[in-house]
Parts: sequence; structure tokens; C-alpha cells
Amino acid sequence: MKSEAKFFAAQAWVQGAWAHDVLLTVAENGSWRSVQPDATPAQQLGATRLSGPVLPGLVNAHGHAFQRAIVGLTERRSTGTAQAADDFWSWRDRMYSAANRITPEQLEAIASLLYAELLAGGYTQVCEFHYLHNDIDGAPYANPVEMSLALVRAAQRTGMGLTLLPTLYMRSGFTAAGLREDQRRFASTPDSVMRVVQEIQRHTAGDDRINAGVAIHSLRAASPAALQELASHARQANLPVHIHIAEQTQEVSDCIAHTGQRPIEWLLNHAEVERAGTWCMPRTPHPPNCWG
Repeated sequence: MKSEAKFFAAQAWVQGAWAHDVLLTVAENGSWRSVQPDATPAQQLGATRLSGPVLPGLVNAHGHAFQRAIVGLTERRSTGTAQAADDFWSWRDRMYSAANRITPEQLEAIASLLYAELLAGGYTQVCEFHYLHNDIDGAPYANPVEMSLALVRAAQRTGMGLTLLPTLYMRSGFTAAGLREDQRRFASTPDSVMRVVQEIQRHTAGDDRINAGVAIHSLRAASPAALQELASHARQANLPVHIHIAEQTQEVSDCIAHTGQRPIEWLLNHAEVERAGTWCMPRTPHPPNCWG
């Protein structure tokens, strides 16, 4: 077990403001034991002096680790109609092509690279919006958390804090009966999502850096009944909930056409959702080559 360590920073961002002469003490388990501004010279003895201002670790509140594999490979520009058609939806088709080839071993390697890069950039926690549940052929793995555990191992290997968010994905659009063939790996139900949460909690018991919540891919990807069922489970288990609430203007238009309301308006007008607890609702579109 590592021993306690002390660091000294002339400046550090503490509770929303710059503090001076800050003594930072790290416990044996790697967590902060204390953050003490205005430390006296005597208290600073034996502390490692840091060369510049210190900021708290950043949180990547919405990540898709496997998309790190397609960075630089999805943008295409040419003349004529092809140029006009190169948009989020064409990017998504190319992303699906990669998603339908990645194995658990490859996912662990990709996520390990990404998490190491994020740690080097000052990120210490990733909320992993995870929907690669099934095998490449769409059949469930013998171990339903096969892909989830690949992400857990990557986080543990690199030292990244991880909030795993197994994602509910049941249909390809508001009026669709189910998923497209290229979405076969995403298939899930409220019950299967909660089983993943429970298994991850069991596998990582005692590891404070790993925790779990739940996610709903989008309003278009789950029926109101399924969404409310998962939200109810999350509220009862005190879990955070993530959802792509409005990635694209087309999605907003489709939601209005189908429900008569804009996505956030619809969500807030459903009482079970409103009572469900902590929600994170990314609204901005993913740029090309986005992995978080």
C-alpha cells in the first residue's frame, strides 16, 4: 500500500476561488485526505512543491470510448450531391460500421488509450454512455457485461474514474417498431440495463473510482413507457440518468411532429421523469470525430 503523500501549491482553485499556499494531502488509497489553504512554512515541510497553479480534475460528462478509433476517418468532402449529404447522419453510418466490428479486447485497448490521453489532459472522471451491449452478430454475450467490463478494466488499468452508463436503445426512430440491422449491438431493455448496473456494482465493489448510472439513448430510441420504467428504476436506486435530449434539429422536428412538444418540454412534462433524480441532458450535436 502506498504511503500518504503531501504536495504544496502556491495557488490552487478551491471551492470556486483561488486559494494561496495550499497544502494537499493524499491518503494511502489515492483519495484526498485534506486540502488546506494558507499553510504555514512549518506545515509545508516535506511536501513536494508543484511548479504552477493547481486545478481540480475535470469530468468528461459524456463519452463514447469506442469512437476514439474513428478519429480522422469520418469526414469526406467532394463536389456535387455527395458534399451536401456529408452530415451528422452520414457520420453516424460510418460510426456504426466501426461499432459493428469492435471486439471486447479491442474496446479495452481503445478505451485504455483514450483514458490515458484524457488523464494527461487533466480529466480524472469519465461518464461512459455505453450502448455496445451485444456481440458483433447482435446476439447477447454469454456474460451480458462483457463489453462493460472491458471499459471497467481500461479505467482500472489507467487510473481513470469511471461512471458507466449502460444505455437503453430499443428502436431506430419515433415511429419505428424496432432497431435497424446496423444497430443490432445496441439492443436493450429497461430490465437488461438494470442488470448491467447490478453486475457492474458487484464486480467493482470496494473500488471507489468505479460507479454506475443509466442512460436512455434519446427520445426517438425508446418508447415513453420504457423510458419511464427505467427512470423509475433509477429513482428507486438513486442512480444518475443521461440522455441525448436533442442532438440534431431533425430530431427536434421529429419530436414535435410525433409528440407535439420539443424534446426537453416533453421530458419535463412527464412526472415520473421529473421525480427520477439527477439528469444529464447533452443537447449539442456531436462534431465529426467526437468520442466524448
